[in-house]
Amino acid sequence: MPACACVIDREVNGSTAVYRVRGKFESSCAWDLSRRIAQEPLRDLLVDFAQVNDFVDYGIAVLSSCLIETPHKQVRLLGLRQHQVRLFKYFGVEPEQFPETAAAAPEETAPLRRLQGLA
Repeated sequence: MPACACVIDREVNGSTAVYRVRGKFESSCAWDLSRRIAQEPLRDLLVDFAQVNDFVDYGIAVLSSCLIETPHKQVRLLGLRQHQVRLFKYFGVEPEQFPETAAAAPEETAPLRRLQGLA
């Protein structure tokens, strides 16, 4: 896989769709992932960025917009570094969506909420 390529794999684990992102997370990858999330038939999603080797900040803006515009989905984001978590928060994605950085462990299993009272 070239360093600039982005690969998105989907699998289903119970009632959760798991998306694993590899490579460079840039604008076209973010638009592709956003489209997949919007069209995903399952309500619970987990997006794993652990194998992303390069983040473009614009990609985070694109994905944040999708997450806020699809309040009927419960999306958790894994494998992010503090800079990416901070950017998602700036764009309105709530901390509960980052289980590994959440302040209280019991919150991980609670339904995820969005800003502006969307649920």
